Amino acid sequence: MSEQLWCVHIEGPDDFIAVESEEAARREASAINAYIDSAGHDPRVPHSHAVAVEWPYGAAGHARALDEDRHDLQRMPHRQQVHNRAGGVLASVARCVKELVGVAHAGKDGDA
Repeated sequence: MSEQLWCVHIEGPDDFIAVESEEAARREASAINAYIDSAGHDPRVPHSHAVAVEWPYGAAGHARALDEDRHDLQRMPHRQQVHNRAGGVLASVARCVKELVGVAHAGKDGDA
C-alpha cells in the first residue's frame, strides 16, 4: 500500500497544487475559499472553488510539483497581506491561478 499524495484542486481553472499532507491540503483550500468569498464576485472572473483531493498523477510529478508549487503558493493572494494589483482582488486570484495551471500542466506532461 502506497502513501497517499495530496493536493488542492482549484475547480474552474482545473488546477492542482501539490501539498505535503491531507491536513495541508484542507488548510490551503479553506484559506483560498475564504479569500475568494471575502473578495465578492466579479462577473469578469470565472467562479473558482478549492478542495482538498488526492494527487491524481504520479509520485515523481508530486515531488516535482511540491517544490514548484511551494513558491507559487507564497505568491498567491490568499497568502498576501496587501492586494493592490490592477484589476482588483479576483483578477489577482485569476492571474495566480492561470500561472499555476501552466505549472500543473507542465508537471502532468512529465508524468506520462
